[in-house]
Amino acid sequence: MKLYIPEIGDELKLTDHWTFDLYNEDRNSTLMEFINDQRETAYGSFDKDFGAIPHTIPAGSILKVDRIYIRKGAEEFSSITFYWKGMRTQPKMVERQYTIFSGSHRAATTEMVKKPARPVRFWAKLADVNDIEFELV
Repeated sequence: MKLYIPEIGDELKLTDHWTFDLYNEDRNSTLMEFINDQRETAYGSFDKDFGAIPHTIPAGSILKVDRIYIRKGAEEFSSITFYWKGMRTQPKMVERQYTIFSGSHRAATTEMVKKPARPVRFWAKLADVNDIEFELV
């Protein structure tokens, strides 16, 4: 074995397909949207299901390291966040709800707004990341 700890911004080209546990969590929402994962995204609430499903990123894909989280005593949270280079969500129209305040009156209303395409960003647990087969770009 040879130890390699990436720097933020390092790019890894997958030399083999990589399968990892994709957790239903808001920081994975762009990948979930990109792959059309139909689970309702859990946003920091303990009453939601943060369960994981296996997901595979194909060989040849380039992952850019965006964040590394490793803390003593918090190993269950050790993770690396990536951008999947060249991959973006599709722009779409979404309904936005908001409240209009006028003096002592308020009214709830909705409108359709354009949600722009966003880069695909996601995190994976360190144990899964250590299974990546890659070459540095």
